Amino acid sequence: MHSPTISGSSMRATAKKYVRHFLADFATLEKEYPDGYPKMIVSGEGAYVTDEEGHRLLDAGSHLGACQIGHGRKEVARRIAEQVEKLEFIALDAGISHIYVAELGERLAPLVACDEPVFSFTNSGSESNELAFKIARTYHSRRGQPERTKIVSRVGSYHGSTIAASAATGVQAFKNGFGPLAPNFLHAPAPFPGGEAAGRDRDTWWRDSLADTQALIEREGPDTVAAIIAEPVAIPQAVKIPTREYFAGLRALCDRYGLLLIVDEVVCGFGRTGKMFGAEHFCVRGDIITYAKGLTSGYVPMGAVAVSGMVNEVFKTTPLLHLNTYAGHPVACVAALAALDIMEREKLTENAAAMEHVLRDELERMRQAVPRVREISVIGLLSSVVSDISDLPDPDAVLRKARKEAYDAGVLPRFARDGNNLSAHFYPPLVVGRTDIENGVRALETALRTL
Repeated sequence: MHSPTISGSSMRATAKKYVRHFLADFATLEKEYPDGYPKMIVSGEGAYVTDEEGHRLLDAGSHLGACQIGHGRKEVARRIAEQVEKLEFIALDAGISHIYVAELGERLAPLVACDEPVFSFTNSGSESNELAFKIARTYHSRRGQPERTKIVSRVGSYHGSTIAASAATGVQAFKNGFGPLAPNFLHAPAPFPGGEAAGRDRDTWWRDSLADTQALIEREGPDTVAAIIAEPVAIPQAVKIPTREYFAGLRALCDRYGLLLIVDEVVCGFGRTGKMFGAEHFCVRGDIITYAKGLTSGYVPMGAVAVSGMVNEVFKTTPLLHLNTYAGHPVACVAALAALDIMEREKLTENAAAMEHVLRDELERMRQAVPRVREISVIGLLSSVVSDISDLPDPDAVLRKARKEAYDAGVLPRFARDGNNLSAHFYPPLVVGRTDIENGVRALETALRTL
């Protein structure tokens, strides 16, 4: 068996030389923290990961939302290994299928918030949303309305990093520098206050958002709009939780104007919010729903798109011409089935709901104790803390320091900066208990105090 022959600082240097890492300015990090980055994680168990120096950390966000069942589950590893020995790969092409994708589709069908679902499988959330846009446009075209090509998303949303998904994303920072993105993507105002507008009345906010969305559709011409895409809970800048009334209104707008509602469950899906899917909090059902991350709990890359029976009608006699080599990969299917088994057996969705009050109480305690913390938001085991850093001279240095101090304190949340707001997203694996949350939030508090 091959194993790396380099270690320590040599391994870090090799990683920096050959691999692009997200959001890592290694040149600046080297000046501020010589020979300290990248941090090399070598193992994981449960809710924790361990680096090459034996430092153990609560993984409260470095998994990017894809670690529902925790790290190092031997049951999943065993089933993946057995599947590789049995059938490592076959494509779903020209009438060829396999039993593992059939089992996964059957397993997911009664769970998802979509009527009579039919699934397409992908490799990631970005690919799932790209496919959702293609399906929505093709649906209308086959019904005699090819001019329906526009997709409406919301300001403050995130839908992926591919060209069309970037166009749909409602945060400018994710679009800069890439040249022209896909056309015909429109952005409606967000239904949630947040940041500077946190004090505004929620009822007024969602009503205004729906009115502005309706005005946008009418201004563009309803017969040119294909779909609205919305996350149940959006997370750029902060965890932003809308009202049930907002989603009822969004569903009504789609029905009134003949639009499809695409529900982006990539982050919220598979127990993260204390329900199996985020849309369940708002009693909304989608015409198209996208998934990834928690589908396999990150053990193998996989995403999915569910379409309702109504949408699928137009594809029954003429299949959608969309190719994806690894769609429904047998190993990914088995990983997903294994992750679902663990989630159901250990009641991890229920645990996320039960731990919400613990997480909320701890974050509220921290908000009272650290004057810099201005806002917290919690749903299930998805949370954010927003701190005011307007008095600090170098916001980017503050962001890097927050990451370093949290790491040293033993926690890996996901930090980001939006102007003078520093957000820390804290969303640990669903296997955590009270002590894990208490210790993790205290470690985050230690980091924020150093700012």
